[in-house]
Amino acid sequence: MIGIYGANGFIGRHLIARLVSRKLPVRAVSRHIGTDLIDRFPKGVDFLEGDIQDSFTMASSLQGVQTIVQLISTSSPGLQNRYNVLDIRDNVIPHVEFLQSAILAGVKKYIFISSGGTVYGPGAKTPIREDAPTNPISSHGLTKLAIEKYLQMHGYVDDLNYVILRVANPFGPGQAFRKGQGLIPAVLSRYSLGQPVQIIGDGRAQRDYIFIDDVIDAIEASIARETAHKVIINVGSGRARSILEVVDAMESVLGFRFEREFVLSRKTDVDVNVLDIRRARQLLDWAPKTDFRQGLAETLLDAVKMS
Repeated sequence: MIGIYGANGFIGRHLIARLVSRKLPVRAVSRHIGTDLIDRFPKGVDFLEGDIQDSFTMASSLQGVQTIVQLISTSSPGLQNRYNVLDIRDNVIPHVEFLQSAILAGVKKYIFISSGGTVYGPGAKTPIREDAPTNPISSHGLTKLAIEKYLQMHGYVDDLNYVILRVANPFGPGQAFRKGQGLIPAVLSRYSLGQPVQIIGDGRAQRDYIFIDDVIDAIEASIARETAHKVIINVGSGRARSILEVVDAMESVLGFRFEREFVLSRKTDVDVNVLDIRRARQLLDWAPKTDFRQGLAETLLDAVKMS
């Protein structure tokens, strides 16, 4: 059985749909499970509500689980560094405890969704390879990196098979604007409220954007492939786009211009982030398939339907 932890979130919902379509057994665990999600998958999914800080429920949820996909995070780069202690308390500590429970339960593979956008930090040579120095300047990146290190430790000491996927900036249908994270949902949220779109700094900061279907392809390959063994893998498009470029593309698809408001840049953001994805090609036989504009059109069409 495949356990999806953080199943009610953006990536989790798409992953459930993919695995159910493959007729694979799934246990979907989240602090809250939406009734719409339960209604959508009346068969093939074992739903369980549980908070990662409830160690007993988390340990109990592991019965029969061979592979874990860990998506849970209460942190966000959008929160900057205002909640460092809470990040340690609510993310690092319960994740380490859950990891130890997974080892005791005999889990065979642990797939952790880390952050390709924040663990490397400023000044990294682009495109960024997995062996580049990791110098996060955000608490979010530090929490992700700390969990990565515990996984690597248990991989060495306890022979746990782990796959760390450092995912770039995912986007796609169904992505809500939460915790100040995600440029595309942020633009849509501001517009729906009748507010000007906020451009951070001069809008030239560059990020790597990856469509959700391509992210799910990478997770699916990590589950299935034996070559995905005790490894860190970047998952991105391999191409950088500026904030202004993304907003311009959204306007082009929608056929109108947003009112824009330029705001101060954030010290916890790097200027440029684009990932080297050659290792994913080698180990997962994976490459992004979705053209950025095509994925953007699907995302915006879904948002229009839902509004």
